[in-house]
Amino acid sequence: MSIASDTLAKDPAESLFAWFRSMLDTQPVYRDPEKGWQVFGYADISRILADTTTFSSDTAHAFNPPQPDLDFFDMGNLVTTDPPRHRQLRSVISSVFTARAVTGLTPRIEKITNALLDGVGGADRFDLIDSLAYALPINVILELLGLPVEDEPLFRVWGEALGTVDAATVPPEQLENEVVPAVREMNAYLLEHVRRLRKNPTDDVLSRLAGAKVDGTYLDDGEIVGVTGLTMFAGHATTMALIGNAVLLFDRHPEVGAAVRADRSLLPGALEEVLRLRPPFPRLARVTTADTELGGHTIPAGSLVTPWIGAANRDGSRFPDPDRFDIHRTTSHLVFGQGIHFCLGAPLARLEAKVALNILMDRYRDIAVDETGSLEFENPRQLISPTRLPVRVSG
Repeated sequence: MSIASDTLAKDPAESLFAWFRSMLDTQPVYRDPEKGWQVFGYADISRILADTTTFSSDTAHAFNPPQPDLDFFDMGNLVTTDPPRHRQLRSVISSVFTARAVTGLTPRIEKITNALLDGVGGADRFDLIDSLAYALPINVILELLGLPVEDEPLFRVWGEALGTVDAATVPPEQLENEVVPAVREMNAYLLEHVRRLRKNPTDDVLSRLAGAKVDGTYLDDGEIVGVTGLTMFAGHATTMALIGNAVLLFDRHPEVGAAVRADRSLLPGALEEVLRLRPPFPRLARVTTADTELGGHTIPAGSLVTPWIGAANRDGSRFPDPDRFDIHRTTSHLVFGQGIHFCLGAPLARLEAKVALNILMDRYRDIAVDETGSLEFENPRQLISPTRLPVRVSG
């Protein structure tokens, strides 16, 4: 759900970042009576992400009762799948999202970006999210998957629901009344396309998944639906957030925006710093499979553990002056995860944002957040991103 804000000072993510700072300074590992173990430090979270044996990703089955629609989707949800099946599913789609394969999409991304900005016409004020940051990645990912672009409104609704699927602490009534119906609709929609493409495959990702085999056996329908749904949601939400957050930070730090505009070779590093400071997805979820020690605490087996990626990326022991927007940093962040769960869509998100921002700066001499407009944000505990970002452009 979006959170309205009239000025940049009311950005709800700022209170989350203040909480991160407080917890890093006082309780980098602590137990919330209702939400389980909360972890904030870079070293501890890096260990959690690396140790997939002790810290399982399968939180859905650990804390939620069986639910046919969610269980069907989770068959292919890489985020909540552990080895060895995780490795098998990941190998099927990894070739599509390599840096080399993604680079070949540059002309198509440029064409879509230019067409979307042409649609703005000569307007000197428009909503950057609706006009470009959301529209670009959803168009790209639907084309890649082989799904009808005109069905985009459906994906917007389903994406809202999918944003909470990995949260083991979603209230049961919300799960039943909001999440399950949306996932059920999406499962049925995707399953229809899978069965169609099995009979008449085309040159797209979904056709390849429909015909893919692991150890001589076709993927189950649920595995294909889960992989596709996750790709659809994560594939557009990450890029939307990255583009919106970049424009927001360049506006708040005009000297950085001017430097990047003058020297475009600085843009990749600037985007990494945008990701570090405003990670699209600020947290993950894990469940312990055995008693373990973390930060001086004994965490029992079967415990829910929440690694706050957004806090780890502001850990002063890893990033000097961690709250400063420094586009020349070289230390790696944890936005896209680590190890076997490293995000397959990272190269695509980086490329889309780079192409979009370069074209924006080519088209407009000046891009400023319009503080007289209606600025709105997502709930930052789920997604750190503006949902409405009114901008004024000139030139």
